[in-house]
Amino acid sequence: MQQYYIQENRPASSSAKDLFVYCVKKVIDNHLFSQSMMHNQWAGVLFGYEKNSITRIDLMSKVKREYNTYFTHTRKYSFDEDKIRRDFPFLFGIEEGNEDDGDYTTDDLIQDTIKALDNEIDEQHDPKNLESFKGSDLTLIRQQGKSYIYQVRLTMNDGQEPNIHESIPFILKVYDKEITCEAVDFDFISGVLFFTTNRYIHSASYCRVLLDSTFILDELKQRLEDLKEKGIDEDLPFSKFLFDETDIINKVSHKPVPLGYFERLDRSQKKAFMAALDNDFSLIWGPPGTGKSFTLASIIYALYQLGEGRTVVCCLSNVAVDQLLCKLLDIIDEEGLIIKPGNIYRAGRSMDSRVIATDYLFPKDEKTQTLRNKIKQNQSSILRLKERKLEKSEESIILKAVNKELREELKTHTEFLVKSSRLVFSTISNFILSTNLYESNFENLIVDEASMMAMPSLLALGHNISKRIIMVGDFQQLSPISIVKDDLLMDSVFEMSGVNIRNTSHPALNQLLNQRRSNEKIVDLINRTFYQGKLIPAAKPNEDLINTEPFPGRVIALKKVADGAVRYTKGGTRQNKVFAENVMSILDKLNMDKEADFSIGIITPYRGQVSLLRALKYERKYDENFNKRIKIGTIHTFQGSECDVIIFDMVDCSVLENGKPNKIGRLYSGNDGERLLNVAVSRARHKLIVVCDPEYIKNIPGNTITLNSRTLFNKLSKY
Repeated sequence: MQQYYIQENRPASSSAKDLFVYCVKKVIDNHLFSQSMMHNQWAGVLFGYEKNSITRIDLMSKVKREYNTYFTHTRKYSFDEDKIRRDFPFLFGIEEGNEDDGDYTTDDLIQDTIKALDNEIDEQHDPKNLESFKGSDLTLIRQQGKSYIYQVRLTMNDGQEPNIHESIPFILKVYDKEITCEAVDFDFISGVLFFTTNRYIHSASYCRVLLDSTFILDELKQRLEDLKEKGIDEDLPFSKFLFDETDIINKVSHKPVPLGYFERLDRSQKKAFMAALDNDFSLIWGPPGTGKSFTLASIIYALYQLGEGRTVVCCLSNVAVDQLLCKLLDIIDEEGLIIKPGNIYRAGRSMDSRVIATDYLFPKDEKTQTLRNKIKQNQSSILRLKERKLEKSEESIILKAVNKELREELKTHTEFLVKSSRLVFSTISNFILSTNLYESNFENLIVDEASMMAMPSLLALGHNISKRIIMVGDFQQLSPISIVKDDLLMDSVFEMSGVNIRNTSHPALNQLLNQRRSNEKIVDLINRTFYQGKLIPAAKPNEDLINTEPFPGRVIALKKVADGAVRYTKGGTRQNKVFAENVMSILDKLNMDKEADFSIGIITPYRGQVSLLRALKYERKYDENFNKRIKIGTIHTFQGSECDVIIFDMVDCSVLENGKPNKIGRLYSGNDGERLLNVAVSRARHKLIVVCDPEYIKNIPGNTITLNSRTLFNKLSKY
């Protein structure tokens, strides 16, 4: 695996990874694992070669922020030897397999990946990482068939924003029992969680809700154990990743492509389209707004129509799967193509009304039709209740719970189609959890948002694909998320192939260039900084929206806030009430035109600020038409989304609420921070409003943010 060359007196580079490895080396050499010191003391001991004390502190902050899990969490902290020895054994002279000496085998790779998953599972189970909430007033609402519908009131720490949505699984701990449950709905205002389970639970005054997604990692680990026993055919396209040969491209023969398939595509899209069909491995780099989903749908349509074998299409989320499937349905409708029922299958549980209503995506048997009709009828009833402001009523919750069970029943009843359908759509997690999917043979694999997929999922998805692997995404946006800093969990498919912004000449890589989403001025913000200046702005300006309040006539504007202050919440996140109130004043102005229908996105890095913004919006009592046009969320939840107007609430400013200087948050630091910023500003179609202190973003202290982030902040400060 990857090794590091450590200089005696200085780190190999200023990257967080090299700084961390340098620090650990110094700690080992000087027997400092038993030492607990204040932050400034560690900075002096480890970075003493730097004459400037502020520089020393900044370097130590960079290491501490990026590799937070490898330190004890006390005011005087120490390096956690056990975790470092577990994840970085080479620093202790413990030899691992070496790819370069010919001894590192496929079995070694799989075993190392399993080990990395084990470590990640351990870290996620650590109490400081496991998200949990106190519950009270646990009450049975109704028994529905074999399941029970309950409600429980959650007590959240200040600033906590539970990531709870329909169908998300969780553990309910009642006294000494742990019960598996699934969410039906969550009322943020009242803190009431509605859920189902197949076990009867006595009413309880106290319980605890644990959000634990490691069941997917456990199943993925089991898949890799099976794969290690079975072995991987080294003649298949996936083997390129095993032997670092992704630059060796093999041609795939296929029928001639009718010219009509090209009519919708621009030049860069056509190039990516043909490479995907012609080659056994292809990477499509799709910057925001360049028609990635449309190009992908065209490729899927061509593979289907040309009879290129069975294709499985995987995305990270159910919403992304349904959006891509609907793009394909658009093409099928436009072409007037007649699809035989069962040839295209949406695996898993779809919540999209169009997907549920499309007859040829389902078999024609009576039970399937009955289930679909019930789902559609219940959904209509839910919408009527929502219009009457009864979305959280007992009647609405019961209907949602029934629909959740109906979708599960529909999924189970139709899953036999996995074995026979020529085209299958699924989330990555559903692929891993479904034995039918995992054991099926496909000729072609397509993965959207592959920039967020690491080696474990790639092994599971790609190990038996016989003809083509097509990976689509943007390595300049969000990357795989893991607590353990292991390359096998952190490197995306692009990074595994050696592709990054400094190396875009990979023979499998094709970049989409025409940016049709955003106003030219918004494209200019990200173009040279993140995309080598290659993006071609192609969107028509929306003058009506640009000229509306606030900041009429401006595409990009800064809402200057000089008196904000950052507070740390008990939930371990950040809030800035003055910034949030300024966001609300912007919303008030956007609400002046009662006939408007443009979408509004409010994005921020911190869950705590999302919680505060939602509470303030609720206090405003906006009308239903305006409310439904507003989406509030973290930047991570907005990847893949877009809005006509984006309000970016930075939260961070120069001071804390106690008057002390504030250091910019960890989420902004390093390469991950610049990717986060890229996502934040590139969600806007026609107007971008940034709530910040311009003087602060021009002069952010320290070196925790990258040069690209500074460049972007400097560009913004001019507005």
